[in-house]
Amino acid sequence: MKYTFLFLLLLCSMFGNAQKRDIEPYVNFLENVERKSAKDYIIEQFKDHDIVILCERDHRDLTQYELIKEVLSDDYFKKHVKNLFTEIGVINLQPEITEFLKTKGLDSLYVENKLKEFQFNSSFWVLWEKYNYQYLLRTIYDINNSSDNQISYYPSDSEFDWQKVDNLEEYVREQDFEIEPRDSIMAYNIINTFERLRPNKDKKALVILNYRHAFKMHVPRNNGEIQENAAKYLFDYFGDRATNILIHQAIFRKKEKDYSYALIQNGKWDASFKALNLEDIGFDLSRTAFGRDSLDLWPVASSYTYEDTFDGFVFYRPI
Repeated sequence: MKYTFLFLLLLCSMFGNAQKRDIEPYVNFLENVERKSAKDYIIEQFKDHDIVILCERDHRDLTQYELIKEVLSDDYFKKHVKNLFTEIGVINLQPEITEFLKTKGLDSLYVENKLKEFQFNSSFWVLWEKYNYQYLLRTIYDINNSSDNQISYYPSDSEFDWQKVDNLEEYVREQDFEIEPRDSIMAYNIINTFERLRPNKDKKALVILNYRHAFKMHVPRNNGEIQENAAKYLFDYFGDRATNILIHQAIFRKKEKDYSYALIQNGKWDASFKALNLEDIGFDLSRTAFGRDSLDLWPVASSYTYEDTFDGFVFYRPI
């Protein structure tokens, strides 16, 4: 019995040492990198770039919007950036949303009802239940209501008007006409609106895109077709004026009717942050152990790495 116990201890020790070796390159990097909070890292990117693209994780995750709230509330952002674009939110709502977000002193019940109305009409999807959209609009309204430096918000998704839809046939017609090709339309909406802003050589904007929409390149699909991504179009247009940042996230997979989640690189990234008790940090990906890893966030095997796909990375609270 004694030898069996010792053998089990030896196995546990060997397994633990193997795990430590797996994460050693990541831990070594994190021990030596300059410590910047996720918020400070994002804000810092505006010093050298006009367009900062955030790769949003699962739409339903609210924690990332607590980070985004920190960014929007930052004095530098309110004074020098001011502009926010999002993938979610159809572009035809923009005039009404702008008038609402920039009107101070509205009755609290009226504010609540307008937020619900914008939530209901925000997407071409029949139901958009993700509360973080309403949370984001409330965040912007509260900031604008108490600040002289107001944030301008521009929803950038394909045009879609629920007032034109009374039945399934009209829904299909409206959706087919407005939605495809969606990524190029979103990119066009962002570029066109940004260039129409008040002429200012220093104008800047934060752009929030979800998952692959924020990739720097178009990527292959399983059927061999190329998936176009909005950020690729933005980089093509803005060049070095743009940068993109991955918010740490889980890998989401859909197989037929089943859904599953996994951690990036089988959990090595998460384990390295856990080993150092880090929950809030941002850094560049280029020439790092993280950046050199294969892009397992995308389900199709390719030669792409994380540093090919994103310029920066922020870890904000464990998943």
